[in-house]
Amino acid sequence: MGVLIINFMKNAILIFSFILPLLNACGDNHHHGESAVVQLDNGKRWKANPETTAGVAEMQNILAGYEGRTGEADARKALRKELEAAFQNIFKQCTMTGAAHDQLHNYLLPMKGLFEKLESDTAGESEQAFQDLKKHLADYQTYFE
Repeated sequence: MGVLIINFMKNAILIFSFILPLLNACGDNHHHGESAVVQLDNGKRWKANPETTAGVAEMQNILAGYEGRTGEADARKALRKELEAAFQNIFKQCTMTGAAHDQLHNYLLPMKGLFEKLESDTAGESEQAFQDLKKHLADYQTYFE
C-alpha cells in the first residue's frame, strides 16, 4: 500500500511539474483546452516563430533516434523524457501571439496524451503512440510555416 501511495505521489508531482509551465506559458490568459482542433488561417498556414519550428524538428529527430525501439521499456522511458523536455522548451520560447498562438497550443497539447502512452506496458500501444506522434509532428507543416 505504501509503495502505491509513493508511486501515486511521484506521478502527481511529475504531472504537476509538466502541466504548470504549460499553464504559465507565454504570459497570457487564454484557455488551454485539449479538445480544441487546430485550424488554418482562412486556408493559409499560420506564421510560427523559428524556435517553435526548431522545437518540432528536434522532436522529429528524437523520434527518429528511437525508431524500432518501442519494445524496450528503458527506451520508451528515455524517449518520453527527451520528448517532454523538447516540448517544454517550445513553450518556454513561445513568442507567438493572437490566433496563431492559440492554434499552436491547439496543435501541441494533444501530444501530452501520446507521451503518456509511449510508456505503456503494452509494446503495441507504445508503438501506436510512437507512430501517432510521428504523424502528428509531420502535420506541423500543414498548419504552420
